[in-house]
Amino acid sequence: MTAIRTPAQPAGPSASTAPDTLSLSPETKAGLQILIVDDERTLRESCVSMLKHDGYNVRACARGDEALDTVKRLRFDIVLLDLYMSQVSGIELLQACLEAHPETIIIVMTGNPSVASSLEALQAGAWDYLPKPFSATHLQILLGRAAHTVSVAHESKELQARTGGGANVALIGVSPAFRRATELARRVATTDASVFITGESGVGKEQIAQFIHLHSRRSSRPLVAINCAALPEALLESEMFGHVKGAFTGAVRDKPGLLEMANGGTLFLDELIEMSKPIQAKLLRVIQDGVVRRVGSERTDAVVNVRFIACTNCNAEEAVRSGQLREDLYYRLRVVPIHVPPLRDRPDDIALLANHFLAYYWHRHRDSEALPRLSEAGIRELRADFPITEVQA
Repeated sequence: MTAIRTPAQPAGPSASTAPDTLSLSPETKAGLQILIVDDERTLRESCVSMLKHDGYNVRACARGDEALDTVKRLRFDIVLLDLYMSQVSGIELLQACLEAHPETIIIVMTGNPSVASSLEALQAGAWDYLPKPFSATHLQILLGRAAHTVSVAHESKELQARTGGGANVALIGVSPAFRRATELARRVATTDASVFITGESGVGKEQIAQFIHLHSRRSSRPLVAINCAALPEALLESEMFGHVKGAFTGAVRDKPGLLEMANGGTLFLDELIEMSKPIQAKLLRVIQDGVVRRVGSERTDAVVNVRFIACTNCNAEEAVRSGQLREDLYYRLRVVPIHVPPLRDRPDDIALLANHFLAYYWHRHRDSEALPRLSEAGIRELRADFPITEVQA
């Protein structure tokens, strides 16, 4: 029988010493609806008892079929469910939860963790997974991050309601290949799944990342971008994780890193493959636990709740095979892969993009004059090297 290690049976630091950067008000905790689904009585009751003690509103189900009926009748903000149950599988229950309420955060618990099962759960829409046995502290930190995500989503909805929507990013294109990429971006935006964007330089990977963030429940929080190829290893580590005073020459004060700045929002990792292996290992820890340790620090400095979007113009699978990119990091970030095709594979979009940029720069420099349009001869010249294809519905 698997059981949670409660505070009375500590393993590692106690909950009271865990970083409290994601602290929520008692009113916020009490307003959250949480469901625990597990057929192991000891684990289920331990989780319920501890989370109720922390101030959450918790309900529990012992069987998958009971939980299936419950999630169809009631809305929950967070659901913790066992991946392996009799009668109804965890994946089946996960899909039913998201079908009934797409914004529900699902955390999968499993006593048989593997890359394949974890990836399956994440691709099916799980927010994170929790290997058994786990400590009370681990559960409290993960629930705190999930509750913080729900709180951010509520704030974002309220902000959009007050402002009528807010900023947007134009994804311009009618070609089938590009439409497939943008449709996938639209679908994944409302989730918290990590996204891995591939494509050649200049195809608009950062535009896709901005679009996903602005249409997510994190849109009221920052989108922080970092180019992993633009900084040397030591500086990249300091920029991402922050540093403490005296960590190196010139570190005259404590400085939070970009991970802490992105707390509640999204971190965009541009050219991920250029990141060194030691930093990859440190980043993986943050993705798994949300725990940030600044350069030169001997303690945990912050717990963050960040969505990750990574991109590369290289062959990521080849980078994994060659050992340049950690396989475990790759699969944690590549929950939803999106490939952005180059313009030579989408010639139908040339005229649209050309006129878009003409209008943008014309209004920027000649706002008072009538907007010109590219002539048919000009469009034909731009498309001269590309075959004409028929736009599909």
